[in-house]
Amino acid sequence: MTEIVKISNEYFEEINTLRKYFHENPELSNKEFNTTKIITEKLLEYGLEIENIGLKTGVSAILKGKYPGKTVIIREDIDALPMQENTGLDYSSKINGVCHSCGHDLHIATSLLCAKVLKNFKDELHGNIRFLFQPAEETAEGAREMIKCGVMNLSPKADCIIGVHTSPDIPVGMVGIKKGPANASCDTFKIKVFGTGGHGAHPYRCVDPIVIASYLVTQLQTIVSRETQAVYPAVITIGMIHGGTAPNIIPSEVELQGNIRTFNEKEREKILNSVERISKGVAESMRGHAEVEIMRGIPVLLNDNEIADILIKAVSKSLGKDKIFNIELPSPGSDDFACFLEFCPGMQFRIGTANDDPNSRCGLHSPKNIFDSRGFLAGAIAMSQYVIEYLNNK
Repeated sequence: MTEIVKISNEYFEEINTLRKYFHENPELSNKEFNTTKIITEKLLEYGLEIENIGLKTGVSAILKGKYPGKTVIIREDIDALPMQENTGLDYSSKINGVCHSCGHDLHIATSLLCAKVLKNFKDELHGNIRFLFQPAEETAEGAREMIKCGVMNLSPKADCIIGVHTSPDIPVGMVGIKKGPANASCDTFKIKVFGTGGHGAHPYRCVDPIVIASYLVTQLQTIVSRETQAVYPAVITIGMIHGGTAPNIIPSEVELQGNIRTFNEKEREKILNSVERISKGVAESMRGHAEVEIMRGIPVLLNDNEIADILIKAVSKSLGKDKIFNIELPSPGSDDFACFLEFCPGMQFRIGTANDDPNSRCGLHSPKNIFDSRGFLAGAIAMSQYVIEYLNNK
C-alpha cells in the first residue's frame, strides 16, 4: 500500500460526507454560489491559496511545492442538471427539479480529496498543483469563461491538465483510460430557409421553404455518407424544425437547428464548411435562399498518450494493474474539458461507479442513476499518484 492510498483512505469518510452534502444541495450552471463557497472554505482549510479569477462561481486554487518544477492543473466541474432525482437515496437532492445526475458531486469530491492528500506531500513536490473547480460544464460555457478570465495564463503557467469523469459503465474501483480521442467535438448550426409564402392551393405561385428544408434534412446526411471517410465517424443531427402557422398556408421561412459531432478536427472543419455550402446550394437550386449560422462549440477531447502512460504507471503502483479498464471506443458525448487542451496537453480519465445495484448502471443524466462513492476514492488515489509521478519523476 502506497502512502497515497493510506492517506486517501483515512480522509475518505470526511470527504464522502461533503460529497453527500453537495448531492443534497445541487446548483445549476452559473448558479453554483453555495457550492463555490463551501469549496473555497475547504481549500483554505487545507492550506491552499485561492486565486482571484473574477468569476462569480467557480474556484481556482494553488498548492505550491517546496521545490521548483512544472505545474499540473486538476480540473473538475461543479454544476448540476435541471432534472428531478428519482434514486430514493437518503441523501437525495433537496432542491426541486435539480440533481447531480451526471456525477459532478463525485468530481468535486475527487478534487477535494486530492487537495487534502497532496497537501501532505508539499515538502516533497517539485512543482505546483492548481485546482480548478469549473462552473457551467453542462451548458458548455464554464471552460471558455474561465479561459477568458485568464486562468490558463496564471503564473505559474500549466504544463499539463488532468481530470476525471464518472462512468456507470465501469465497475466501481476501476480507472478507465482511453488514449487519443476520448470525446467528440460538438458544434451547433442554425439554418434559415427563405422562400415566398402564399396559399396552400397555389404552390406554383410560391417558393415553399418547407419543401426546401425537408430536402435539406436528407441532403445534409450525405456529408457523412459521401464526403467523410468511413474511418472518421461523424454524426449530423437535425433536432429542431420550425415553420408555418396554418395547414393551408405556405410560409415564407423555415428554421432548422442541428448538431455536429466528430472525433477528428480536420473532419470537423470540413463538415462545418459543407453544412454551409449544401444549405445555400440546395436553397438556391429550389429558388429560395438560406442563411447559415455556425455556433462553434467544444473541440475533440484528445488525451495525450504520454500523460496516459504516466497515469497507467500511477494506477498500477497505487491501485494495481487489475484496476485499469481499457476503454476501446471514444464517447460521442462532449465535455468542455477539451477547451483547456488547446493550451496544454492533458488527460481526462473515467472513474467506475457501477456496482451490483442495477440503478448504478442506468447511465449518465438518468434521474435513477446511483453513483457509488468508492469511485471518487479510486479516482483521487489515481490522480494524486499521477501528480507525484509527473512532478517528481519527469
